[in-house]
Formats: sequence, C-alpha cells, structure tokens
Amino acid sequence: MKTSAISGFISGGLAAALWIGLSTSGPGAEAPTPPVITEAVADAQNAVLTIEGVGFRAGFPVVSLGSRELPVRWATESAAAVSLPELRPGAYRLSVRWPDGSQADFPLAIGAHFREEDGRPEPDPAAAAADTEPADPDPVGTTRYGANALVNLDTGIRNTAFGLDGLFNVTTGVQNTAVGWRALTGVVTGNGNTAVGGGALQSGPGSEGASYNVAIGRVALRYSRGSHNIAIGDAAGLSNPTGSSNIYLGNRGVAGESGIVRIGTPGLHTETHLQGRVFAPGFVPTYQ
Repeated sequence: MKTSAISGFISGGLAAALWIGLSTSGPGAEAPTPPVITEAVADAQNAVLTIEGVGFRAGFPVVSLGSRELPVRWATESAAAVSLPELRPGAYRLSVRWPDGSQADFPLAIGAHFREEDGRPEPDPAAAAADTEPADPDPVGTTRYGANALVNLDTGIRNTAFGLDGLFNVTTGVQNTAVGWRALTGVVTGNGNTAVGGGALQSGPGSEGASYNVAIGRVALRYSRGSHNIAIGDAAGLSNPTGSSNIYLGNRGVAGESGIVRIGTPGLHTETHLQGRVFAPGFVPTYQ
C-alpha cells in the first residue's frame, strides 16, 4: 500500500488550492472497476471543489462533505465539480455516490497535513501562522443542515435552517426558522420569521429587514418585503410584495394592501361555514 498526502489551507477570503492524496491498494480483479478519487482541488475564492479520479460512473452523483450535501456543477466520467461552502479548519470526509449505488470516499484535511505513516491529520505550521485565532463556533442556538444554509451568519443567534440556501443571507437576524429549498433567503437583519416550504419567503432586495412573518406552503409570501404577515397555503400571499400585517389563508392577496384578511381562493371556494357565535365589532356589511 502506498500513501501520499498533500494538503492546502483555506482561511477567510483567501484563495487557496487544497491538494490531498489518497491511500489505495492494488486494483481488484472484479469488473467493473470501483470508482476511486485520486485528488481534490478546492478553490476558496471561487467556492468550487474539483474532484478527479478513475472509474467514475455516468450521470450526476450525490456529493457530500461530512453531513452536508454539496450542489454539483458538472460531472463527467473522470471528474466532477461542486459548490464549496466556507469551511472551518479540520478533517472532513468527502463522499461521492452515483445513481448505480457506487461510492467513493476521500479524506480532506483543511488547515492540516496528513501524516504519511498512518494517514492521520496533524497541525499545519503554515496554517497556524496564517490564522492564529481559533475558528469561532456558531452563534448560540444555531441549527443548520443543507448546502449553504446560514452560510453568511455573523452574530445572529437562535436561527434554524434546513434545506439548500436556507436563510442564505442572514447575518445578524435573530430567531428565524427556514425549512425548505431556498426558504427565507432574502432576510439579512430581520427577526422572528418562520418559513416552511420550498421558496417560502424567498424575497429579494428590499426584504433585508423583514420581520415577524409566517409563511407555510410552497412559495408562500415568495416576494414579500413587508412584516407581520401570515400566509398559509400554496402560493399564499404571492401577489402582494409590499404589504404588511396581512393574513392570507389559501389566498394570493392583492398587491400593495396592508391590514387585510383574505380566506379562500376566488373561483375555487364557493361557501364559508362558521360554527358558533361570530363576533365582528365595527362590522359594516358590503355587497359585491
């Protein structure tokens, strides 16, 4: 068995290339040849990890780094490239799994060298000289799972993100919860938002400080830049990008309105049944 080990270092916003070797034994006699990763090159500045090897399969693989799945940019039968999140110094396990069930694993050491005698990581003097401060732990109460979830978090506390790009732009926001693909990606400093569903509260420019919204359902409040809105249902509140203090239940809303409650979808829901006494102080009947 022959072991080679080369590692680079990624720190802060510096561009660096990470080269790591692999411990392998001679090829087996059985066909097809198992996939083997021969090297991985990380470009921190461009946030891309290129993986090369032999025996790679056709089709897009699933690539994970530890428990974090990485988005695949392209793949061939000898190489693949994935988006690389910001990583803290340490040892990682890179896994590549193809649709046919084949898998290849690869040890990554960021900010460390592999010892040739046993393949275990040891401190990298160059890395220590470049970064004398230990990596900061996540802020209090932070929970994240998914590629680029809470990747820009700074001092915000008690945030939870599950899914690709969840709470992607949050830096100082507090007590936000995002569950689903690109949920709550627009908020930066806002507090107390809850988004459940793919694209829920996936707002753009102008939503940085949006707070205390609840969006449950696919693309619920997708474009909203307001605060104190509640939207439940598929595409609920989708049509109102600027209003605040609205409640939408199964309704897309109307652009620009605030302080409005809408229940049901025109043309879909034809009757409303309310059980028990109904109180409506200040109610003025209107007819359409």
